[in-house]
Amino acid sequence: MDQKLQRGFRIGPFEVEPLSGRISGPGGTQHVQPKVMDVLVFLAARPGELVERDTLLDQVWRRVTSEEVLTRCISELRRALGDDRGSPAYIQTVPKRGYRLVEPVVVRDQVAPVAAPAAASPTVAASTDAPADSPPAPASAMAAVAVLPFDNHSPDPAHQFMGDAFAAELHSTLARVDRLRVASRRSSFVFRDTQVDIREIGKRLNVGYVISGSLRCSGPNLHLVAELNDAHDGTQVWAQSYDRKCEDLLAVEKEIAEAIVGSFTTQQLRAETKSARQKSTSSLDAWGLVQKSRSFVLDYTTESLAEAIEPLERAIELDGNYAAAHATLGSLLVERLVNGLSEDPAKDEAAAVAAAEKALALAPQDPFILKMVSLVLTYAGDHRKAVSCLRKAVSYAPFDFGAWGYMGWPMTASGEPKDLQDLRGVLDRLLAMEPHHPGAAFWLYHKSVAAACAGDYDTALEAAEAALDLRPSLALAWIHYANVLGHKKLKDRAAQALEQCKKINPAMTPKHYESLVKRMSRDKTLVEHRLGGLRTIGARRRSKDE
Repeated sequence: MDQKLQRGFRIGPFEVEPLSGRISGPGGTQHVQPKVMDVLVFLAARPGELVERDTLLDQVWRRVTSEEVLTRCISELRRALGDDRGSPAYIQTVPKRGYRLVEPVVVRDQVAPVAAPAAASPTVAASTDAPADSPPAPASAMAAVAVLPFDNHSPDPAHQFMGDAFAAELHSTLARVDRLRVASRRSSFVFRDTQVDIREIGKRLNVGYVISGSLRCSGPNLHLVAELNDAHDGTQVWAQSYDRKCEDLLAVEKEIAEAIVGSFTTQQLRAETKSARQKSTSSLDAWGLVQKSRSFVLDYTTESLAEAIEPLERAIELDGNYAAAHATLGSLLVERLVNGLSEDPAKDEAAAVAAAEKALALAPQDPFILKMVSLVLTYAGDHRKAVSCLRKAVSYAPFDFGAWGYMGWPMTASGEPKDLQDLRGVLDRLLAMEPHHPGAAFWLYHKSVAAACAGDYDTALEAAEAALDLRPSLALAWIHYANVLGHKKLKDRAAQALEQCKKINPAMTPKHYESLVKRMSRDKTLVEHRLGGLRTIGARRRSKDE
């Protein structure tokens, strides 16, 4: 969904709210199907341009539907807008070619309309580098769901991880559907092995539906039960049992995702769910290795990172075209570099970049892949491409609040005033909407860094302390906090913060932190904001090139 338009826009007397599917005009408010809205948004991003039918089918449906479905969508739009095909005021049909939105579009909070270009290419896509917008309100989602860990009744100890892994894969698939808000995996997995009522889980996670189930792998056979429950009254909306071969586990996950989405939306959106799984793997062993890697609770030690990286390398040996394996490997190699734990930084950086490039080539529209790749690009210094990846990710999955928060990494690294301004708006909205999100500590850290980059050390101090209250084991936040305290001339507290950082991660030294800041941020003013406080307390000396 076009990011500039997702918050709403106006066409003539009609107010359009894409995320909620509403079109309001003189005759009242109408709700349209998700793909109908997608067509309107695609046309609205190109007012006055001829948009070919093939372009709409490729971009809106990814070629998983027929031209008849597109024709019905256009008819539904005309009904909602009170338009006449014979003398169109809004949508013009160009026979055997496509469609054109003939009315100017006014983006919400924008004074001037988007002008209709005189002679533009019909297939030029909207810029992915548009200004950062704000995350959508949770209430604007078509549905909000939580995926609980599946109970695992498998007798083989080697299969014990599969209940969590299956739920994690289902979570990832549903999170790629852009009208669904899926509670974070970490928040949902808190309810593993508990007897908390479905209605209470719904309240705590702020969701309307809860997905749960169980599985058992016994020899070659798989028995799996999944159910979708209404979190408001605890009633069962959908349930199904599956008796298959264990090797069919990923195919079953795909069927469940489609069935769940189909329980509260349209057939067209089921096709969107189906396309979200196209870049997975056919190797159950490779999938299991990636899930094992992602299940590790990282404490950012040499041992824990090596423990998480090793299964990914084995997964890639089994399936060299598994995008998630490459993307996750790239991100963990960057974690090792950022935390000063690499024995061969040049080798690890080259491997991370190669893994990110491979993942992006395999799955250029996957929000998870784009999110992981952005971390590698930020470390490599390509801030603009990293931001572009994240803007694509949130256009495909606007309720992935984690992806919105990831914008903190490249935007603070670039330090450009517009980036910092946009970022602070995004982070403030995220923190207001989801203060208990597992990523909140990182959002506060990014808010603190953004404030420090702008010279606002009071806000930087407050946000850094809030981040450390939520996640006291974050070494990167402690050394940043020491820098902010140094700028505030609070030398004793800064020294204590450095000592705490050393206890958590001895490799996160002022020298390493300085090299990290300088390799990602080349602006001298920005570097001074991020390192000057450490020099004030004597932790680092000014280098000759500053």
